[in-house]
This record gives sequence, C-alpha cells and structure tokens, in this order.
Amino acid sequence: MISSSPEKTPDLGQAWHHAVAALDLVAPPGVTLHRGVGGRTLSGPVATAEGSPGWLRVTSAPKPGGKVWEGAALAAELIGDGVPRPRLLAEHTWGEELVFQALLWERLPGTVVSATPDLTAPVKVEPGWWGGLRQALDALQKVPRPEGRQVFTQAFVHRIPNHIPEIAETGVDTTVRRWVTAHGDLHWANLTDNPLSIIDWEGWGAAPAGYDAAVLHAYALPAPETAVKVRSVFADVLDTDDGRLAQLIICAEIIQASERDELHARLAPYVRRFVPGLLASTSQ
Repeated sequence: MISSSPEKTPDLGQAWHHAVAALDLVAPPGVTLHRGVGGRTLSGPVATAEGSPGWLRVTSAPKPGGKVWEGAALAAELIGDGVPRPRLLAEHTWGEELVFQALLWERLPGTVVSATPDLTAPVKVEPGWWGGLRQALDALQKVPRPEGRQVFTQAFVHRIPNHIPEIAETGVDTTVRRWVTAHGDLHWANLTDNPLSIIDWEGWGAAPAGYDAAVLHAYALPAPETAVKVRSVFADVLDTDDGRLAQLIICAEIIQASERDELHARLAPYVRRFVPGLLASTSQ
C-alpha cells in the first residue's frame, strides 16, 4: 500500500502536471483528473508530442521500490499478448523525501465496464467479451512471475477467520494448495469493453487459484444477473475447493475494508449474505 509520511502530504495534482511537462506531453484544456481508490493515484488523458493519445497516472511513496511501485513495468516486460492490456509507453520518477512515479500508458479505445469497482447494474458487453476474459485469465495463469511477488501471503489467508469467524467454526482448511499468476485486483473498474482490456497491473503476482474470478464475482453481488454470469463462465474454477477458498478470502478482505471506506461498506452486506451458503458448500 502506498502511503506518505505525516510531515509530507503529496500534491498529486501538481505532480501530475509536472509529469506532463517532464514527459513532453500535452494535457487537454480544463482536463478532468481521476482519483483512484483511496486517493493514492491521480490519472488523466494526455497526448504525446506526436499527437498520439495517452493516459498518465501519478502516485507517490516515501521511497521507490516494492511490489506496487515495480508492478506495472514488470507486467509490461513479462506478460505476453495473450493478456489484453494497455502498453506502457514511458515512466518518470522524481523526488527525494517524497518520491513520485508517473506512468504513461496508451489510451484505450474502449470504456471501463463500471465507473466504480462494484456494480450497480448488470454488465452489458459485446457477445465475445466473456470468452475473451476467460481466455485472458487462463493465459495469465501460465505467466512465470518473479520470485517473491505475491498478491498476499499464506499468513494473511490463515487470518481470514478473524473477519469471518464462521470459518473456524466449520473447520474449513485455509491452507492454499495451488498458487497461480493473477491480476490481484480484478474488479469492474479495471476492465474495458469493446475491446476487452485489463488495466492497473501494479499489484499482480501469485494468488490462490480462482482468486481473480472470485474478486469479479464478489464485486458483482449487487447485480445478481452478472454475478450468475460470472459463476457460469468460471464454474470449473469457483466450484472447487480451491475456488471456494478464494471466494472466502475476498469476502474476508471486503469485510475487513468495510470499516475503512464507503465502497466496501456498500459491498459488505452482500458478502455477509453470501458467506453462509459458501461455507455450507465448502464443508460438504
């Protein structure tokens, strides 16, 4: 997680415009900038000196390095064309006591599936979109990942009964038996339609098998029609012991985060209603 020291509050707006100048970009007049979840990033449309459209994202940290800081560049280097995503065009880092990172991406022709990570209405996508998404996640699982790069650890998974006490009561084993390469934050604001693309690769790495599909399903719970579609497309992943554990993990994460932000506070009631049935199927 990116944070700043108490003494230094990052001015991401100023940093974004600094990056525009440093990378010889052009911002539209009166450009509207978009804050990421938690306010840790600031993004907006730009054009290169040659007129090509781009998307510029700026973040800050006390010092460079670490999983999130390095994730985008590693994804650009290691993940092949079988996983549709925007190309990373340039990177710029500056600062001393507080360090900033600017990433310039190609601007995608599609639009995000949802303006928020969770859904408020059923997803409407092109006919082949779901098949393309399944193929992309299958291809991603085969990508070798740098050693030590994980979405979270086994120690974290063992703590999820702290947030769902019924797990301990039903005797569910929280040992992850299979780790695969995953996006790690595959919610509905990180997907585009027409064409499909997966964005925001800062946190990718090893995750329990089925985790990406479990995240999609959990964030679709307010839109039951789409949640059913996710379960259908990924039935062979989610309806397994590995997949059910992955679903318990994201449910625990949402419940934990509901104490900190509005997004997960909205989702938590849906998750709490979903968990008993999931535990019943897990313990059979």
